[in-house]
Amino acid sequence: MLRYFGSTCRKVICQRCLSKQFSSDDKQRRITTMFGDIAIEYEPYKDDSEFTVPSYPARVNESEEALRARLTYQSRKRGIAENCLILSTFFSEQGPSLSREIIDQFDILINTVDSDWDLYYWMTGKEQPPPPYDNEVMKMLMEFTQNKEMRDRTQQPDL
Repeated sequence: MLRYFGSTCRKVICQRCLSKQFSSDDKQRRITTMFGDIAIEYEPYKDDSEFTVPSYPARVNESEEALRARLTYQSRKRGIAENCLILSTFFSEQGPSLSREIIDQFDILINTVDSDWDLYYWMTGKEQPPPPYDNEVMKMLMEFTQNKEMRDRTQQPDL
């Protein structure tokens, strides 16, 4: 299931295929957006019960050291600059003291959320994260982004 601006993407079809007829009921529920020759047809979310977490393959036999090194790198390369700053400074400052359970939640969070803006809005508290991501690591990230100590977090930490 793909996400597109807060909606479930049902089909990606070529503009030449738009002659297909939909029932009037389908037309009322679906929205089509055009990007040049590509039409993206999607249906808005009805409620949070539609939200599903994409499958993420478990890394079997990955050592703790390799896991932390991978997450250090991945937290620096998370799409938009705002997320890179938040995630990399969070993992640099708090990563060494996090339990394996929290690290696994962080791993799933940064590798399964497909919208950088959704992740940013969740971490900053602008939007409530959906149930699969409303967990301990998200609460820690929300607290971290408040930056109550007024620390300088304008650059990613050194590797």
